Order: sequence, then C-alpha cells, then structure tokens
Amino acid sequence: MEQEIRIATKRKRPLKPLLQTLGSFGFTKLDYSEEQLTIEKVESEDLNGQPYLYYRLELQKNAIVFKYTVPTMDRSASRGLEMGLLLMNLLQMLTAYYDVPVQSVYPFYFPMLKSLSESMDKEKMEIYSELKDLRQKHNSLERKYNDLVQASAQNARILVEYERKNEVLSDRIKKLEGMGDVELQAQLFEWVRTHDGEIDVLEFSRLNNIAVGRAEEGLDALIKNGFIRKR
Repeated sequence: MEQEIRIATKRKRPLKPLLQTLGSFGFTKLDYSEEQLTIEKVESEDLNGQPYLYYRLELQKNAIVFKYTVPTMDRSASRGLEMGLLLMNLLQMLTAYYDVPVQSVYPFYFPMLKSLSESMDKEKMEIYSELKDLRQKHNSLERKYNDLVQASAQNARILVEYERKNEVLSDRIKKLEGMGDVELQAQLFEWVRTHDGEIDVLEFSRLNNIAVGRAEEGLDALIKNGFIRKR
C-alpha cells in the first residue's frame, strides 16, 4: 500500500547543485530534469527480489511530493512516524531550494501525530482487552475442569470436551505471552549470525518448538526489512 504526501510550495532556485549532495546519500534511483528531480530509495526486497519497502521524493516546480509504502496495516502507525521524521529531515535540507511555509506542512504532521497517538492507544487497549478476556475464560474453564475431575464416569464425555477447549485457550495465551514476532525474528537473526549466514529452518523450528511455517514467515520478515539478505 502506497501513501502520498503533497506539499504545495514554490521553487526559488535551480536544483542542479542539489544533485551532488543527494548523490552521497545512497539513493537507489535519481532522475533529474529542469522540471523535476526524482529520488527513490528501495529499503528492502522480498524473497523474490521485488521492492518491498521504498520511498520516493518528487521535487516539482510548485510542489514537493513524498510517497512511501506501508507493508501491513498493523505497521501503518510506526511506518508513518518513520517516514514523517525522514521527510522532516529532507525538508530542512530543501529550504535552500523551496519556500516551505509552516502552514503547508502543518496539515500533514498534526493529523499524523494525532492519528499515531490514537492508533497506538487503541492497539494497546485491544491487546489488553483480548488477553484479559482469554485469561478469564481460561480460569473459568479450569475451575469447571477441576470440578469435573471429581465427577462420576458418566460425565467423561463432557470432561473431554472441556479439556479440548482448555488446551485451545491455553495455547492462545501462550502465544500472546510467549515468543512474539519480534523475539522470533531476533532468534532467527542470532542463528544466522552465529552459523556463517546460513540457517536450517527445520532444525531451528525443532529446537525452538515452533512451526516451520512460522519460522519461514519470520525469516521473510527479516529479509523484507533489510536485516539479512538472501544469497
């Protein structure tokens, strides 16, 4: 998903002197003409070598257009903050070439920061609410289970059903409280670092008691976010 920020402004001098400065920043792409200067940075690629995370800055005659990709909705807040800070640094450099009044930037930054704050608070409350609800259900089922353990043999079928539900909820709580995505990616990164850049996904999954598919997802996330590269 691509987001766009457009800032109405006015160019006050040619952009050609800016090329030398930008050339040392390691951008993936740089196109220049008298009408427009476009710079692009591919931050990471997926397993197939396709651009996954990138941002693009278009310096037009009467506007500054900044575009960036958001990988997933659950990362939109953190990605927006990251790109907002990057754009702020770029604007500081561009003030020598453009008139960038505060009123042209404010409509973007204030709603973004407000949205980020609300989104983060909402996300925390949703996770806390879900975990609290699951714990309550687990405790309730555990009490019922303990009562059924002492019941007669005729209640065996009900006991088995409650045991199944209890296991499902226990597994869910373990996932919430156990190894999360960040910890999994850290474990994968450490394995690759200490094994000469190689990884046996089956062996890693067996030793860490996780599904092979989840290990592959974590490995893909490391590649997409630029922490490791596929050979």
